[in-house]
Amino acid sequence: MALTSRLELKRKLSQFQIQIGKARIPRILLGTSPFLAAGQFGKRAIAYYQKFQQPENIAEVMRAAIDFGVLGVQVLPAPKVFEAIRIVESEIGGKLTLIGTVGLHHALEEIKIFGEFNTVAMLLHGSLTDSKNVKLISELLNKIHASNCLAGLVSHHPLVMLRWLSKVDLSADVDLLMLPFNKLGMFMDAEPALLAEEIMRIGKPVIAKKVLAAGYLSPKDAFRFIAQNKCISIVAVGIASVKEAKETFSTAITTFLN
Repeated sequence: MALTSRLELKRKLSQFQIQIGKARIPRILLGTSPFLAAGQFGKRAIAYYQKFQQPENIAEVMRAAIDFGVLGVQVLPAPKVFEAIRIVESEIGGKLTLIGTVGLHHALEEIKIFGEFNTVAMLLHGSLTDSKNVKLISELLNKIHASNCLAGLVSHHPLVMLRWLSKVDLSADVDLLMLPFNKLGMFMDAEPALLAEEIMRIGKPVIAKKVLAAGYLSPKDAFRFIAQNKCISIVAVGIASVKEAKETFSTAITTFLN
């Protein structure tokens, strides 16, 4: 990509943010699921596990995303991911904007760790949200707010969660949501059209994850579909190489940001 095109992309991405409460959040985030070799990647998960044992290999992918103007990261809490963020921030002499997931292991400890970074929001892991334990969820949301961050929920069963959320006394404590959302309906418990209706009804900003359907969708198809669905405010996209960064984020500027 020519230097002028790269600079223009960076400029557009830097302006493409959303205000949620007191925080400004980039509308395109680098996801971190590949770095943890998440199960949805199937056979590729083994290669990801081997590759991303070293924080430097994670940092390499982060550098590529930053080179395209992506300065926000949706972070699953793992020591190697935090180490990669420290490496990259030291190199660029600045801070990335983090949206963290807590509750993957020990929620209270993870809240403290995220407090060491430029974290603007923390979301409860899907295993916590989908437990529907109102008391525990409320307590953790309050802990997150007490750390001066936005608080939200992640779900592996978005339709069930949205309908449950509309019936419990938690809505005022929830600033945003993160849900799987893609054209194929993969990793979702409802067709995209039905889920879009429920998202609009609940009225919360939504970060879409699994937008590439673990690689079954091309970036062009994935982002075009997201752009057509106004229920989505932010996307988090996991990539596993410099090549994927170039393809994904250059496509985003032409199909999602314009």
